[in-house]
Amino acid sequence: RTGDLDVLALDRILSARGLDKILARLRQAEAQMASDDPATQEAAMSRYAKAEAQLLAAGGYSAESEAATIASSLNIATRLLSQPLRTLSGGQRRRIELARILFSGAQTLLLDEPTNHLDADSIVWLRDFLKNHKGGLVVISHDVDLLDACVNKVLHLDANRAEVDAYNMGWKAYLLQRETDEKRRKRERMNAENKAKTLTDQANRMRAKASKAQAAQSMLKRA
Repeated sequence: RTGDLDVLALDRILSARGLDKILARLRQAEAQMASDDPATQEAAMSRYAKAEAQLLAAGGYSAESEAATIASSLNIATRLLSQPLRTLSGGQRRRIELARILFSGAQTLLLDEPTNHLDADSIVWLRDFLKNHKGGLVVISHDVDLLDACVNKVLHLDANRAEVDAYNMGWKAYLLQRETDEKRRKRERMNAENKAKTLTDQANRMRAKASKAQAAQSMLKRA
């Protein structure tokens, strides 16, 4: 979700670390510092100094540069960062949200089809970024190269068995192992079906013999 569409694109990215609010206070204080009223100027300077200290503690102006670099790597033009979200296309907003997630510094990143709306260069950059991410990564994607580069555990939902299988391995190894597992389950299923058929046939033969024996007994009684 993109939230308030009147928010500037860069501020939306920065909001992942709460920097948007600090920058808003800085801008407000800076504007009030231009006041002709000495008291207003003094109060504004005090608020500016406090907000700037908070900004520096949160990573300073380098955080803004980091956010802009991530955005640029996702092919978001610099001019778009100073525009409200409502002026951007759906694909551009999607990239802003992806940039926000990557900028957040969260321990675990949750990504749903992150390569959507990205060009080839951006996909390569994203692949390297996620590969070097030190924390956890939960990703849903149809991009095989991305999965192969980043994944070390796969959860496979088997709709036929209504079960989730966990594979603690990379993507290509998972594909091979899953194929092996499916062949094994197919053999086990066929063996179970053959065994069930054998038991059913035996039961039918026993019932047939029992019926013949019962018929013979009845004939003897009538003789």
